[in-house]
Amino acid sequence: MTNQERKDFYMNRNIKLIPSYLALTWDVLFVWTISIMFFTNQKGLTYSQTIVLDSILMIMGCVMCLFLSKAFQNVSPLTASKIANFGYAAYLLLCIFGTSFITFVVAQFFLAFAYSLKSVKDNLILTESLTLVKRDKEYERVYGKGLSYYYILEAIGAIVITYVYDWNAYAAYWISLAIVGFATLYSFLIKNPTKFQQTNIKIDPKQETVTNKIKKTDGYFKILASGFVMSMMIYTFFFRGVISVDSSLFKIYLQDMIDLNVLPLWSFGYIYAGARICVALSSKYQFKYNLKFGVRSLLLFNVAMIGSYALNGILFLVMPTNYLTIILIVVVSYIQISLRIPNQIFINNYIQTCVPKKNIEKVYAIRTTFEYLGYALMTLICSGLLTKFNNNYGIVNVVYISIFAVPLIISMIFFIRLLCKRYAQKYTIIKKEYTED
Repeated sequence: MTNQERKDFYMNRNIKLIPSYLALTWDVLFVWTISIMFFTNQKGLTYSQTIVLDSILMIMGCVMCLFLSKAFQNVSPLTASKIANFGYAAYLLLCIFGTSFITFVVAQFFLAFAYSLKSVKDNLILTESLTLVKRDKEYERVYGKGLSYYYILEAIGAIVITYVYDWNAYAAYWISLAIVGFATLYSFLIKNPTKFQQTNIKIDPKQETVTNKIKKTDGYFKILASGFVMSMMIYTFFFRGVISVDSSLFKIYLQDMIDLNVLPLWSFGYIYAGARICVALSSKYQFKYNLKFGVRSLLLFNVAMIGSYALNGILFLVMPTNYLTIILIVVVSYIQISLRIPNQIFINNYIQTCVPKKNIEKVYAIRTTFEYLGYALMTLICSGLLTKFNNNYGIVNVVYISIFAVPLIISMIFFIRLLCKRYAQKYTIIKKEYTED
């Protein structure tokens, strides 16, 4: 088999395997459905403390992200992903055996390590595989498919884990730990694109010198000096930050309904599973927004998000506590929770197509830092609002979105303006032949 044939065979196999690997490792599977119940009922934390833990996680992620990008610069993306899996394992073990708030803070450190490393490196496994066989235009479709698989697993897990939790509160964490182990073994089926690219290739010394000069990346300050990149980072800061508490507030609302005996415990899993199915569908078919609306999709996402927070708050405050109100709030929450992933894939696509390839890894690191900063700030504010308004779901939603609606819209307008001016016509509409699955 020639080098070209080996490259085509292994990279095409990678593209088939990576969606499943993403599904197993994009996040810690199964535990998030019952995480708030677990920490409040089993570990004695308050609602506010559980959200503070999320904020601590993102603050740690901000601190680590650029450092890990530099420290693992010469480590292949696939190897870095395997190392990140050990961060997931350490987090789960500390949650199982931890007894104090400080222990759970340490657990967040390991989770932040895994998140930061994967956010920078995992995308490169896919993009490098696609590039080697000239299938770059399929990024959105393949990445979206992987995330849809993840959310389908989460939906199934949400139903199963609710019953498992009722039997044994710690079982979900042990199951998740087993999945992390299986995913690490599964990763050995994926061929390292970087290592393969260097196999059996003779490089002329003079050409190698020229190539190294071309591939030298720009510094972080030079990258951020680009108005387009900076506008993208500010937008991701606000969007990711504002939407960061969607699932937490939704789970708090459902838990309140269970505590008030309005809903039975078993219903929690089914309702939350519905949310994950919605996210799975929005992940798989996000490219259809791009086909129909192009860059205007971002406007649609932001208007829907602001409206969903406001509507949920008003419904809770105005409507009586009955099944009709619950159904309305659940439907609106489903729409809200379905917005984050399409927006994230759109941003990833803009990075792939609008940023020089030599700078892509650094731009991922910068984007993750801005997202984590937004996540940390907004969750801290939400935690404070929950404490101030005595966990009143309605008031917290209304006040929260009132604070951030204007800066979110302004940041979106500036980003869309630069995107349209420099890139939209050429890059943001996907040709139909690239969307065939």
